[in-house]
Amino acid sequence: MVIEFSSLILLGVTFLYLGISTIYKYIKKISINYKSEILNLFLFLSILFIISLTLFPIRLGYKFEGFEIFNIVPFKIILKMLFEYPLGQFIYNVIGNIVLFIPFGFFIYIKFEKNKTKTLLAVLIMTLGIEFIQGFIPYRFCDIDDIILNTFGGYLGIIIYNILFSKFNNKLKKIQTT
Repeated sequence: MVIEFSSLILLGVTFLYLGISTIYKYIKKISINYKSEILNLFLFLSILFIISLTLFPIRLGYKFEGFEIFNIVPFKIILKMLFEYPLGQFIYNVIGNIVLFIPFGFFIYIKFEKNKTKTLLAVLIMTLGIEFIQGFIPYRFCDIDDIILNTFGGYLGIIIYNILFSKFNNKLKKIQTT
């Protein structure tokens, strides 16, 4: 049996999140800040994206004896993939682990009001949680290299935010001075 994370689940969970959030704000008579709500939605979607790619599919009922599920030696798997697997698979794994956490780093950085320490801590906690859970899912692999790459991806999200908004602010200043 295989449990998949389908687009229908993504849509359902997103609507559930929006519904619960809206009802909660209505009951508590909290005014809706649309900028904050859009940020929360994109942050939520980035988390769902990470979960859908790191924890699914779940294969139940398959034998996986002899399958190594933990690696605590930094760069062991990265180097093994570089030298023993096709280059495409190496790039897919390394770049994929980095890119996967860029949106999360970007949006959580905004949420934490541009606090790099809190952002990197949140990225690290998120990736540690994912890796820990993967250790208990058949055919998933808990790897220190993923923690390093995911955290680097979150850091790239911070850098991308700073580059985008420094350029935006420079253009805005030019418009205001003319």
